[in-house]
Amino acid sequence: MYANSGTIAAMRVSAIVVSLLTVAACDRGAPSGSPDASVQASADPAPDASPAPPVSASAAAAADPGGAADAGAAADASAPAASADSADAGPPAADASRLSVEGRAVQGGLLRAKLNGKLRRMAFPGHRVTVSDEGEFLIAFSRNAPAQEKLTITFDDGQVLEKLFDVEQRTFEIDKVDNLPENMVKLDMATRVKLTQADKKLDAIRSKYTKKNCYKDGFIWPSKGPITSRYGQPRVLNGTDGGIHWGVDIAAPVGTAVRAPACGKVVLVEKDLPLSGHTMIIDHGHGLTSTFIHLHGFAAKVNDEVKQGQVVATVGMTGRTNGAHLDWRMNLFDTRVDPELLVSAPAK
Repeated sequence: MYANSGTIAAMRVSAIVVSLLTVAACDRGAPSGSPDASVQASADPAPDASPAPPVSASAAAAADPGGAADAGAAADASAPAASADSADAGPPAADASRLSVEGRAVQGGLLRAKLNGKLRRMAFPGHRVTVSDEGEFLIAFSRNAPAQEKLTITFDDGQVLEKLFDVEQRTFEIDKVDNLPENMVKLDMATRVKLTQADKKLDAIRSKYTKKNCYKDGFIWPSKGPITSRYGQPRVLNGTDGGIHWGVDIAAPVGTAVRAPACGKVVLVEKDLPLSGHTMIIDHGHGLTSTFIHLHGFAAKVNDEVKQGQVVATVGMTGRTNGAHLDWRMNLFDTRVDPELLVSAPAK
């Protein structure tokens, strides 16, 4: 059947109206951030294009006030908004049990520590700390350590642990030594040069780290006798400033046995060092060393592995001294520690 010209005209007008309405609908598009739009974007991403950052509700409102309500609803549905508190919270805190510490936090003291978890980094101002593959390390507090020191540990999983040490403060009595030869108090230039050279050599030896852990078995006195001078005491030599005494002096006759306070490796045997006289250093591991000065003779040589209690030397009176004694000093790298704090019984 054929339509007349009037009918055909009406049909054309209707088609044009429908087409115009369809175009208008396409121009408006779906509301920004609507579920339909997000599903389409994830299902058919543009090739080689990075995903666009999510649009916040406030940004959507500014761009399209009429669609702000829909944008806010979509944002709430997809994920909860981050609060200011959560944004400022920083890295997650590690449980305190992830760090174990043994020992006394005191000036001149030594602590044993162990981590539960792999270390990413550590911040401990004023300290040199080296952590073993097993997570073990030593902490030394210097003679002048402040009342509080903070250790910050970041584990490999991003958790952070802060440990605040309340360091016990000490007082040190003045140690007066008289009747020394004048040339032992007022050093000539040649002696000062030799002393500087010797100190550099000793510092280089003490700076080394080894995987030994002989400190785990504790320490014994290397010799027996009255203690005549202690760690940290300011020295007055023949009435003049003589610096700080860094060891513990044990009075004993020449030839008395000197025993290894803990196992280790002999890393220095040297005769006639300026002021120190005959000197020996034993490496106990992890940067911890024992130094014996004013010795008379040696019973071990460099690279010897020694056991706790083994005779390694004999007491003497070489170097700058006014009597026979053993001067026992300990270092964790370049930090002087007090040997007397590491033994449980008196030297007598």
